[in-house]
Amino acid sequence: MKPARSELIRKILLELNGSPSSIYDILYSITGYADPRRTRLPKLMKAMENDGLLVSALQPGPLGPYRRMYEIGPEAETHLRGSLKSSIETILHFYHAYRTSKIQKLYEFPEENHQQRSKGRILYAAFPHIKANNLEKIRELLFSSEESSISIVGPDLILKKTGISYDVAGDDISHLSVESKTFSEIHLHGVPEIDKLPSAIAECKRVLVRKGQLKILAPYAFFDEPKKPSLGEFIRITSSELFPELGVVEGNQVSQILEHYFPNSGVHETSLGEVIFHATKS
Repeated sequence: MKPARSELIRKILLELNGSPSSIYDILYSITGYADPRRTRLPKLMKAMENDGLLVSALQPGPLGPYRRMYEIGPEAETHLRGSLKSSIETILHFYHAYRTSKIQKLYEFPEENHQQRSKGRILYAAFPHIKANNLEKIRELLFSSEESSISIVGPDLILKKTGISYDVAGDDISHLSVESKTFSEIHLHGVPEIDKLPSAIAECKRVLVRKGQLKILAPYAFFDEPKKPSLGEFIRITSSELFPELGVVEGNQVSQILEHYFPNSGVHETSLGEVIFHATKS
């Protein structure tokens, strides 16, 4: 089976990391992995050089003749970071299946306090943006509410052809184009980047009515402090710091920020292994 172009590129960059090599060195080092044809590799590496993934120069060979030596280029790290993100997304896919297959919960949070739903306008936002799998939640919120429409944050392309009645409250959860005390409920699916979270929480508090409720659903939240380095901790820290859009968050950080703005706040875990941060405006 012919190896995918992206897989060959990734393998070439990893082979060159810290070790400049000739095309023959690269060919022999990855033969067992991919077995690329000799006529394919030069063309691929030329394209990689044009894309800034590689740089090359002619250097004297060990036996005299000059040979072209390659090393990673200025765009290589960005490309490898994209590959890492894709790999972690795949891991999270299977982690989600694992979590949902387990009945027991990870954390000993208090049981959810089923508060009576507020009556009034609802705001919904998802991070990094609303996707198709958020539509069911939006419909559920409207079905259980006396409101006929819902306000959202960010791009509305996914909603335009759904028949859902909505309006856009702004492009950024930290700067909403609505008056104070507008919403009785705010539902966030996912968490903004941690450096933007304080301003987002403050803005949510501003636009909530008295006794209004804020709920933040975090698909992948971790609370236990790491005891020693491990693959799991590497994935956790890398995901939360480099790829916040994947939804992995440090739960203690989110809780502390939420408590700062909402003294009446808490957290509980759903039966699907997700975490819900909740708060009520006093």
